[in-house]
Amino acid sequence: MFSARWQIDAKFGHKQTVLDLLKKWEREIGSQVGIDELEFQIMTGSIGAREATVESHHQVESLAQLEAFFAKIGKIDAHAKWGKEMEPFVVSGTSLWNIYRIVE
Repeated sequence: MFSARWQIDAKFGHKQTVLDLLKKWEREIGSQVGIDELEFQIMTGSIGAREATVESHHQVESLAQLEAFFAKIGKIDAHAKWGKEMEPFVVSGTSLWNIYRIVE
């Protein structure tokens, strides 16, 4: 089991917009690729983390399942459009994926 974590930093004053757009992605794009099967969560920085940081967590059974997820979203035109919609509100260069193995 793995936790795939995508992290971005919102520009100052735009964290709520980033959260709203991430929730829009979950409803409109994630729903097309089985996001409900991945225990999807949205988190923000609070204590000991940058307040501007927004993370989405996806729990997957295997790396193959994660690869299949990436392949599916890559074929959805709305995903590319959503990325362009999100771009003005995110600090450039902060997008980061971390994959963690769940041991318990």
